[in-house]
Amino acid sequence: MMKTRVGYGPQQAARSRRHRHPLDPEGELLEELRKTMERMRALEKLKPGIDRVARSRRTPNIDETGPKRPPRRAPRARPFPGRKATALVVVTLFVATAVALVLYNSPTETPIQVNPPRWKDETATHFTFAAAGDFGGPESVDSIALMQRARTAGMSFVLALGDLGYTTDEAGWCHQLRRYVPELVIIAGNHDDGEGDGGNLSHYIANCPYPWSSGPVAGNGTPGYGYEYYFDYPAAKPLARFIMLAAGLEGAINYNYGEDSPHTEWFEGAVQDARQHGIPWVIVGAHRQCVTVGKKDRCSMGQTIFDEIVEAKVDLVLTGHDHVYERSNLLARSARCRSVNTTDNVDLSCVVGNGRHGRYPAGNGTVVVVQGVGGNEIDNVTIDGSDPEIGYIAEAMGGNANTRSGAPGFGSVFYTVDARSIRAVTNFCPPGEVGADGQCTVNPTTVFSDQFSIANSTNPPAPTDLSSSAMPEFGGAFVAPHMTEAAMLVVAVEIPVLLLSWLGARGSRGSRPR
Repeated sequence: MMKTRVGYGPQQAARSRRHRHPLDPEGELLEELRKTMERMRALEKLKPGIDRVARSRRTPNIDETGPKRPPRRAPRARPFPGRKATALVVVTLFVATAVALVLYNSPTETPIQVNPPRWKDETATHFTFAAAGDFGGPESVDSIALMQRARTAGMSFVLALGDLGYTTDEAGWCHQLRRYVPELVIIAGNHDDGEGDGGNLSHYIANCPYPWSSGPVAGNGTPGYGYEYYFDYPAAKPLARFIMLAAGLEGAINYNYGEDSPHTEWFEGAVQDARQHGIPWVIVGAHRQCVTVGKKDRCSMGQTIFDEIVEAKVDLVLTGHDHVYERSNLLARSARCRSVNTTDNVDLSCVVGNGRHGRYPAGNGTVVVVQGVGGNEIDNVTIDGSDPEIGYIAEAMGGNANTRSGAPGFGSVFYTVDARSIRAVTNFCPPGEVGADGQCTVNPTTVFSDQFSIANSTNPPAPTDLSSSAMPEFGGAFVAPHMTEAAMLVVAVEIPVLLLSWLGARGSRGSRPR
């Protein structure tokens, strides 16, 4: 513990602390406990002096040469009523609270609870979610940080758009990510079919189960969740229908999304049903993309199903597969645009709205977001005009270039959905540039960012930067979103020590003679 010198005030101490090397969580805990013990020892040293002062006040000055008087009994100190019992209860409560918080925020070997207390940005009129694909493995600091930032921003759930962990440790992957946002909703990617270097989808489903009691609606002849399904959110009065497809997968999970196939007809029926029930928004999620200026094959989702999606005027399509970020212009089919062609010449008649301004009118077409930078790697993009598909793309970020200034990064896209609009903002950090709380350790303004909105108004509200959202009060108590385990323990130790010192001082004062 640093001793305070004359002229060495709080500002100088703060500057000194900023120049120290940051400690790891274990070192921070030991340092704080050491400081606490020193404070306790300092309080203990003060006790003899306090006792001497108290005795001198209670003992009168008696003249030994004069007539002796019977000694006056000093009044007995009356301790604070119930002092020991009160202190014991308070100490127990603080320690129990700290231990519970530490256990909740620390990894364990047992499966986590899927509904721990957590603030979510969700009301009867709006909700939020995050989406990303192509994650890193269980130990990926960037994938874990992605989930930490989603939690801090209060996301209601996270959509994992396939290629979940490139790992056979499916349980470890689910455990690590669901520690922060238990509502993790998955769809299969080409590395999740149990073949090659990825995991097995059935194992992912067992460890990342569907998080809500109102189950999803399974696709035609499929197992449902993780394969092909849809769900409405919120369940009571839905604002959006999420239709999750396994389009374009070719391994053990291989569905036919050709024209008039059972899977394509199921998709069309799901969209029509949502419209008939007055659900404001239809969102499609899949792993493989179609339009892209990344390095993956063109329209690996399949041209037929993508054209069906655009013809149905699905509001938003979320995909991964290409390890880049891309946002399309507004796309729609018409008498002139028979197909959003990606295999031959690009048909710019399919572009019905410029997305560079970031504002799209609802109901006029489809917006596509490729979000494949969930923590695995960042691929390059071709935005110099040599790839004709750039005509479909409004914004793009790759490892080599992007359409805006800023460094490339891993992360997710945060969405806010209400009956009037869908608003989105990216939340990226450069690889490895994250702290223990998941936040960027570099200036966020130096990182690529994008935002957009789809709204049924010509002047929709601007997207909100959800990455800086504060955690609100929760049942009358505030819990800091980045509170470390060491800080929790220090709070549990420091407050009881101060309380006991105060109670001890009350007990040592005694009572005045009557």
